[in-house]
Amino acid sequence: MFLNNGCGIKKAVLALLLAVLELMLCLLPLCAVEDEGTEEPEKAPVIENCTGAYLYNFENDQVLLAQGETERIFPTATAKIMTGIVAIEKLGNDLSRSVLITEEMLKQSGGIKMGLIAGEIVTVEQLLYASLVNNANDAVIALACTAAGSVEDFVAMMNEKAAWLGAYDTHYTNPMGLHSDSMVTTVADTALIARHAYSIPLFMEIVSTPKYVMEATNQSDYRNLYNRNSLISKFYNSGYYYSKAIGMNAGSTSQGGYCICAVAEDPASGLSYLAIVMGGKEVDGEIYSYANAISLFDWAFASFTYIEVLRQDKIVCELPVNLSSTLDYVTLVPETGITVYLPTSTIVESDIRYSYNTYEDSLNAPISAGQVAGTITVLMDDRILGSTNLITTSSVTRSEFLYFLARIREFSKGRFFKATLISIIIFSVAYVFIKAGWREHRMRKRSRNIGGRQY
Repeated sequence: MFLNNGCGIKKAVLALLLAVLELMLCLLPLCAVEDEGTEEPEKAPVIENCTGAYLYNFENDQVLLAQGETERIFPTATAKIMTGIVAIEKLGNDLSRSVLITEEMLKQSGGIKMGLIAGEIVTVEQLLYASLVNNANDAVIALACTAAGSVEDFVAMMNEKAAWLGAYDTHYTNPMGLHSDSMVTTVADTALIARHAYSIPLFMEIVSTPKYVMEATNQSDYRNLYNRNSLISKFYNSGYYYSKAIGMNAGSTSQGGYCICAVAEDPASGLSYLAIVMGGKEVDGEIYSYANAISLFDWAFASFTYIEVLRQDKIVCELPVNLSSTLDYVTLVPETGITVYLPTSTIVESDIRYSYNTYEDSLNAPISAGQVAGTITVLMDDRILGSTNLITTSSVTRSEFLYFLARIREFSKGRFFKATLISIIIFSVAYVFIKAGWREHRMRKRSRNIGGRQY
């Protein structure tokens, strides 16, 4: 009997262990899926193999990432952003102006060239496109000489503009971006300059051009000038084309590495971003200025959006209504909804809280729909996301009878009524006393008269 019981217990324990093991095996995939899904979508990508990086949202004036932003670096071709700013300020209203290319201009240029010829006549507009689309340095020098009279004076204007923008750690020695040990900038300064350039429509129109066809001149047939920013054009490198990119500038030097300053926008979301990667390296054929810029753009578009944190139809509270025979209370809702730029992982129900106050504890009829009765503030953590008025949802008519009673009650509580009542009481009491005294006086007089008669 004991043996049988022992075997039964062993079987039961074995069955229990098998059941627990089976349950654990079933839960393992679920745990793996749960762990895989816990990665926060707003976590910034790893930016590597570069000196500095920066990501900025224009619409909300918000810096999303800044890495090595104050370290002194060489600007390389991003110097042409300032070249474009200064040239457009000086010549933007005279785009059709003819410029004669001289031998002296061509001697001062180096690096990338488009092949301008001494004696060739071009326009300011053509020089701007050649400089900012194709990074053509012979066009840059011609543009600088036309705008300022000399390259030296143009560079002085570039440095003056940098100081005016607050880019105090930036110093230019040439408008082409060619290396010079004394030509330096920072990621933070480059961002200031790029954000100003973004506000110039002509500049953005030019740098957004994938291919510029320069018309024939007196010395040359037409030229096809392709954008050297591979986010914009596939001509020089098709591996980094980015469909949302709309310009600015990219280039490299052996000392400064690969640099890019780019803008991308998504019309569907209404968001646009500035990405800057400076001092990028090339590792195993991968150019990290482009690779990091694309990672930053992808992360920004995927991880941030506009979220409605307060619906216009949200019932916030109810207020009692006085002087109405039809409604005892009226509901309050926001005057406007509030939509805020936030991480896509934001859960409104748990991450957003509200604080509201009403101007009165109750409302007196008549009440008009849309009448302002308070305010509501939207908060996330310790940050105020926005605020709006609280308004009534419906109109409420006044009961004239209740209003009449209320006026009586109000009058009865007033000082005048109380003073009048007290006066009446005083006069009444005085009257009673006076009348009683007068009556007593008459009685006494009558008594004296009776007492003095002769019978």
